[in-house]
Amino acid sequence: MPYATILAAVDVNNPDLAHAAIAGAAEIAGTTGTVHILYVRYYLPTRYSELLAIDFDEREEEEAMAAMQAWADEAGLDPARTQIFTRRGRVRDEVLIEAERRGADLIVIGSHQPSLSSKLLGSNASAIVHQSAISVLTVRTVSK
Repeated sequence: MPYATILAAVDVNNPDLAHAAIAGAAEIAGTTGTVHILYVRYYLPTRYSELLAIDFDEREEEEAMAAMQAWADEAGLDPARTQIFTRRGRVRDEVLIEAERRGADLIVIGSHQPSLSSKLLGSNASAIVHQSAISVLTVRTVSK
């Protein structure tokens, strides 16, 4: 099998793309591959910390983990060969670091249809595609 270890990078705030990325990773992994599902949470400026609930960080992570677990279950991923986790930081950096750390041979990431602003400013998916040392599969959802 060409892709034995797959990192599916998802944004829980975009369920359609996240679900598509996990389903794509599950299909490629088949019954023998390992899938790592990663959601990168953004850093929050310290000046906002007073405005957030004390348990904001824990609740944000728990909600993200629950959503990713539900999508993994829907995709039929074997829990023994699936790891779900979050990181906090820059999406591009954390995805590339985790892919290397876990020995991934494929990154699967959801991507929007490029807009003018993303063509001018770039996107996380584009940055990952251009900077990754391994193969990257971008998935999109079908327009409704």
